[in-house]
Amino acid sequence: MAIPPTYINESKHLIRIQPEQLDLLWKEGWRHFGTHFYRYSWALYDDVLCMVVPLRVDLEGYKHSKRFKKIISKNKHFKTVIEPIALTTEHHVLFEKHKQKFTHSIPEDIYVFLSRQPDKIPNPTYQVNIYDTEREGKTNPVDKGRGKLIACSFFDIGNEAISSVYGMYDPDYHVHSLGIYTMLMEIEYAKEQQKNYYYHGYSYDLPSMYDYKKRFPNIQAYDWEHWQEPKKIFTNPLPKRFYHLVKLADLDLEHYKGSQIRSVGEFIHCSYSEQVARSANKYFSEEESILILHIAPERVYSLIKDEYAPNGLLFPHVYGYIPRMAIFRTTKISKNKNGIFEFDETIDDEFYE
Repeated sequence: MAIPPTYINESKHLIRIQPEQLDLLWKEGWRHFGTHFYRYSWALYDDVLCMVVPLRVDLEGYKHSKRFKKIISKNKHFKTVIEPIALTTEHHVLFEKHKQKFTHSIPEDIYVFLSRQPDKIPNPTYQVNIYDTEREGKTNPVDKGRGKLIACSFFDIGNEAISSVYGMYDPDYHVHSLGIYTMLMEIEYAKEQQKNYYYHGYSYDLPSMYDYKKRFPNIQAYDWEHWQEPKKIFTNPLPKRFYHLVKLADLDLEHYKGSQIRSVGEFIHCSYSEQVARSANKYFSEEESILILHIAPERVYSLIKDEYAPNGLLFPHVYGYIPRMAIFRTTKISKNKNGIFEFDETIDDEFYE
């Protein structure tokens, strides 16, 4: 496989760095874990060579999307504390729980991402702590009285911008989209500090597990020469996750067994997140509970077509089969006390995180 002529692959070790230096590095696509600073412009993803695309949010005129407002609203009862980094036992316990989501390259400890002295080396790091005040936390002086630590993220502060370093959350709270929520709190902090940009990592110019970072409003993308509108770099449309609804009694049927879900008709009926509750209440009204299959479209190799239903809405239809590897989560939902199915549209906002 030929290496592109614009290939960049650099790293350096920095013990101390000033805020204005951070701004310059971020503008040129650099990131860091601890004292290890690095940048690279091309990578292999699923054996396909693709361009690494650093991203940032332009905070001038930034407003949260409707989806992000929902995430903030459903988590506002938690206690949020933004402060200079001060790692406690709670943080290490949380990291051990969070790293269970890794299936390969499992990090040994939190110091894979932070230096041993993150309050000063290579620069003072800040943290966003999210606490469940209804649960008892540890007895560390810093955490005492705040409740149970359920999410945390770390970020750097430059003169013109802030940059996210790493985030983690308690898997028991996965329905709260806490990975996205801590990023939104970092954005709020950056706006309060009158910063110009929020650097939130990188993605690829092809659909990938990092696509959730493309969903932020006002994003800019770096082509390794200029920051510009992302649509000039991401030539492929951002895939939109969809869902297949199943009766619990149907799980034993032949077409739901094996390594793939097969169509019993012309195509497999699916719904987008905002259509799930509507579909459940219309087509599964006789059921008390149903199963929702969460599907990553980039893992489906059959034809996916958006087609109109009689009500004029566009629904995704799969002509062929859905491999098991494309189903990244299953959720059982039951009718509420009013006999209505409800579905949290934001449940998968951090799936690719």
